[in-house]
Amino acid sequence: MRSRLRLAVVATFIIGLVITGLSSVVAKSPEQRDQIRAADQVAQRFDAAMDRYVGSAAAELKSQHDADQDGYPALLELVQDKIADAPRLRAGTTTSYGREHSGDFQGAGLRRTAALAPLKDLESYLRTEAIPHSQFIAAGRKLVTLRPGTLLGDGPVLDGGPLRERVLPAYEKARDRLEKQDTPKGSELLQLDLMTYANDVISMTKQGAKKIDDQKAFFFQLGDRPVKLLRRLAAIEEAIQVKVAQQVEIVAASQ
Repeated sequence: MRSRLRLAVVATFIIGLVITGLSSVVAKSPEQRDQIRAADQVAQRFDAAMDRYVGSAAAELKSQHDADQDGYPALLELVQDKIADAPRLRAGTTTSYGREHSGDFQGAGLRRTAALAPLKDLESYLRTEAIPHSQFIAAGRKLVTLRPGTLLGDGPVLDGGPLRERVLPAYEKARDRLEKQDTPKGSELLQLDLMTYANDVISMTKQGAKKIDDQKAFFFQLGDRPVKLLRRLAAIEEAIQVKVAQQVEIVAASQ
């Protein structure tokens, strides 16, 4: 009997504590409620401002991309500016109590992060993949579009000097430029084939210069290697264009 009585007393005490705790949470003064309401309103106005800002930024980014689908550096600069200039939640005239107890205010930071996520994904892809890979493509294209006949010009080639002075430096420069570029993932074989092509032409040029010095006939024989390499470079370029377009559409569709 005494044991049951003690349990009843303990249970009553615990229930009292819970009710007291709930009362302390629920029972807020009119002034406290006003402070929370003010923080809610600030957060709600901020959310509306973010929606307008990101919508405007998305439209501007799409317009920029539509006007120049290969202008990745300019697009990157624009999206970085838009991310940097995005509105930030300010305390304004709210109180610390209101901000702490306002669910809208407390969640505004996460909502801002979510709103900017598509822009940040686009920025990351442009900066880490699209632009570096485009530089690789440009270097590869520069190499394979070199033409020995164009470099030599229309004048007669009476000795190996013109090959050493005009053709050889152009191919060596193009090869060195390509070697400095980051290779797109999955394009390692293409990079190897480009470098092999460059070295083959350089070796051919040196041998040709020596033959001409020795009064022997020489002709550059490049075959269809430049055309095939250009096609492979174009395939990578097209894949980048598609991915950038998709990222831009995601930004636009998120609004």
